[in-house]
This record gives sequence, structure tokens and C-alpha cells, in this order.
Amino acid sequence: MAVITEDNRKWWLLVAVSCVLGLVLLDETVVGVALPTIEDELGLSVNQSHWVVNSYLLVFACFVAVGGKLGDQFGMLPMFLIGLLVFGLCSVIGGFSPSGDVLIAARAIQGIGAAIIFPLFVAMTTMTFAKEQRGFALGIGGAIGTIFLSLGPLVGGLLTDLLSWRWIFWINPPIVVVIGLIAFLTWRDVDRPKAPPIDWTGLALIASGMFCTIFSLMQSEVWGWASPLVYGLFAAGIVLLLVFVWYELRVAAPLIEVDLFVNPAFLASNLTIFMAQYTKMPIFIFAAMYAQEVLGLSPLGAGLLVMLAAITQPFIAPYCGKLTDSHEPGLLVTGGMVGLGIAMALMAITAPLDTTWLFAIGIIITGLAMPFVFVPTQTAIMASLPEHKHGQGGGISMTSQMIGGTVGLAVSGTLFAFHKDYALVFATTAVLLFVLAVVCFILFRKSVTQSA
Repeated sequence: MAVITEDNRKWWLLVAVSCVLGLVLLDETVVGVALPTIEDELGLSVNQSHWVVNSYLLVFACFVAVGGKLGDQFGMLPMFLIGLLVFGLCSVIGGFSPSGDVLIAARAIQGIGAAIIFPLFVAMTTMTFAKEQRGFALGIGGAIGTIFLSLGPLVGGLLTDLLSWRWIFWINPPIVVVIGLIAFLTWRDVDRPKAPPIDWTGLALIASGMFCTIFSLMQSEVWGWASPLVYGLFAAGIVLLLVFVWYELRVAAPLIEVDLFVNPAFLASNLTIFMAQYTKMPIFIFAAMYAQEVLGLSPLGAGLLVMLAAITQPFIAPYCGKLTDSHEPGLLVTGGMVGLGIAMALMAITAPLDTTWLFAIGIIITGLAMPFVFVPTQTAIMASLPEHKHGQGGGISMTSQMIGGTVGLAVSGTLFAFHKDYALVFATTAVLLFVLAVVCFILFRKSVTQSA
């Protein structure tokens, strides 16, 4: 029987915090397969079902920038346990939800828990392992997280088919309890400089700006594009986000150092991460819905189909890491985005044919291309910043990633609501990928020229 000792406790901690990363990533993919069933059982509209996903992503995106700073302010272990408690309790409430409104609210608060624990994975791993072991430790953590991500569609389909969609939430609390116990027994705090104060004004500005923008897009289906409320909220959101940028450039300890985006490689990397996460929404939400509503697959069958987009990633990611060491990251990233664009275009072309195996080819290609988008960008971000800015750079990339997901679902959901056309959702994503591939290639080239 394995026993926690002072010699092995750091490895126990690594497994625990990596499983937290896995749970957060699992929640990205596990819900999509169950959405049609949740719609039927709770009597949700398509718009409400999308809010089940986007309430989590939106709150996550707004608060992830402050999650790691809360650990610096109030202690890593206390905030980690609080985040776990919020995440676990909201999972229980989500599973017992009698209505869509309760489920959406539970998912929104669960996003706060995820925003706290997600950045602490990197911080706690970095503080526990010596510098020469950190890369290896973070690699193991990323591999565990990716395994959770790849199993999400299968787990969601299996539980929905054999038990109930409610079990996709109820599986979280037992894991959370074990993780919390291991973390409590294995964490050792270290001395570190006093953290700067948290920029609560910046947080309020970005959260309110994001909410107004996303809410107006998603509610346009209900209120109509001609509604003054839609235009008013969208305009208010844009103004709030512009004020956020203005304020962050002037405050001493900003929530997000927006002036870092002057660096073309940093800007290109964050645009890439944004678009990669955007692309996950058509894959893990709309492809899963298409598989059930058009192809006639069961939740389990849809889960197996969508799983093709994730199952290859744990095997390809290490290879991408090696290529990143010997090749310019910009070329790999551009190739990955073009690959994703081709895959989404293929899904758009084959969607009207109602043929599972043809549609599956596009999904498989997304799984092959996705690591080429995510892995090199992390290297490019760190290389574009001085070492003392790495923490801030990592936090910004997490924010870009989560915002990409919530914008992706809002835009894709709005398109689908008005046209009821899955092919249009996939085609629009393909066009955006091709356009941003060109933009990012130019930015990466500019960065190489500047450093030469």
C-alpha cells in the first residue's frame, strides 16, 4: 500500500494538483455530449442549454486572472481548498438541479472555483519542485490533464447513456475530496515576496465588459438583432473593455499588463490560444449535438465520435514539444491553425451529407492539429518575455484561452440559433482560423525580424 512520506510527498502533490487540472479540462468536454439530453429532461431552449456551458466559461474567463493572485495574497493551500470546495459543492448542486436556471447558476459559481484552482496548479508545482525538475513535473501534469480532456466525451456519453446526465457532475465531488486530503497532507509552503494588491477595479471592468458583450450576443436569439437592448448591451460591453485597457495602462499593479501585447510574438501567441479555444466549442459542443440530432447517434456514440478529437493529443503533444525545441514556434503554430482550418472546412462540407465516417475524418484532423497550436505558443510566450514576467504571461494566456471559449460558444450559438445550420458554424470557424493564421504568421515573422 502506497504511503505518503517526506521523500515522496511532492509526487503525491503533483498527482493531486494535476487531477485538478484534469477536472477543469474534463468540464470543457464532458457536458457537450449530454446537452441534448439535458435539454429534453429540463425542458430547456437551445439558448438556455448553451448557457449551461457558457455560464461556466464566462465566469472562469473573468476570474482566472485573479485566481493565482488570491493564492499569493491569502496562501496557496487555503485558496486551493476553498476553490475545491466551491467546485465540488456546485457539482453536487448541478447534479440535483430541478431546473435550467438552477443548473446555469450552479455552473456559473463553479466557474469561480475553477478560476481559483486552475492557475494554482502551475504555482504549486513550481514552488514544490526544484528548477531542474519543474519541466518534467509540469509535463506530467499536462499529460494527466490531457488524458482527462480526451476522456471527457466518452465519460459524458457513457454516464448519460447508462445512468443519467446528472452523474457528469456527481463524479466530481469524490475526486475533489481525495485531492483536497492529499494536498492538505503534502503541501509545504515556502517564503516568497509580499504579493502586490489585487486590482479589483480592473477585475470589475473586465468582468462587466465581458458579461455585457457575451450576454448581448447570446440573447440576440431571444430578443432579436433589432432589439435596442442587444445593441445597448453590446456597446456598453465594448466601452467597458476599452475603459479596462485604459485603466490597466495607468494603474501601478494591473490585473493584466496589456502593454505586453506590444510584443508581436506575445500578441500572436495569445490570438492563437484564443482561436484554438474558440475552435473547441464547435468541436466538443456542436459536433456532439450534430452527432445526436442529425446522425442519430446515442450519447455514447456521439461521445466516441467527438473523442477522436482528443484521443491523439496526449501522444502528439510530446512530439510537438521536441519540434518546438528545434524549429521556429511561429511556423508550427501557423501550420497547426491551417490544419484546424482544413479540418473545420471538411466538417462543414461533410455535415450536409449525414455520413458519420466522412464527418469523423475532420474530427480526427482537429486532434492531430490541436497540439501544434497549443504547445509551441506556450514556448513562444515565455521566450517573448523576461523571466520576471513569466507568471503574468502565463496568467494572460489562461485568460485569452478562456475568453476564446466563451466567445466561441456565443458566436457559434448565435449563428446556429438564427440559421439552424451546423455546416455554417463549422464553416465560419474555418474562415476565422485561416484569417488568423495569416495574421499570426505575419506577427511571428515581425518578431523574428525585430530580434535579428
